[in-house]
Order: sequence, then C-alpha cells, then structure tokens
Amino acid sequence: MRITQLRQRQHISEHKMSLDLGKSGSYMRNISTGKALPSMHEFLRICDYLGVTPQEFFTGAGDETD
Repeated sequence: MRITQLRQRQHISEHKMSLDLGKSGSYMRNISTGKALPSMHEFLRICDYLGVTPQEFFTGAGDETD
C-alpha cells in the first residue's frame, strides 16, 4: 500500500506515525490493512506528515524510481 511504502522510506513505524498524528497506536495499521479509511481531513494530515502532496501520493511523482 502507498502509505506503507512512503512510511517505510522514512523509517517510521506504524505505531510512531499513529501517535504523532494524535491517534491510537493501531490507527495506521488499520488503514494499512484496509480495515479503516481515513477521512479527507486525516488523509491530508497523513500527506503532510509524509511530506507529499495528495497528487504525489496517488501518482507516485517524486518517487526514487521516476
């Protein structure tokens, strides 16, 4: 999943990212496994946290393989 790819590239655990976003420790795991979807507001916060725009998130622009 894209969130996992971006998170791992920065060596950030699901647990740390969840807590940094002010959520429970399992928040990102639930999103990564498809058990939950973030709201639009939370998606934008996740993009900001990972340092990508929403467009880059979906298109992969700026990936090292481009």
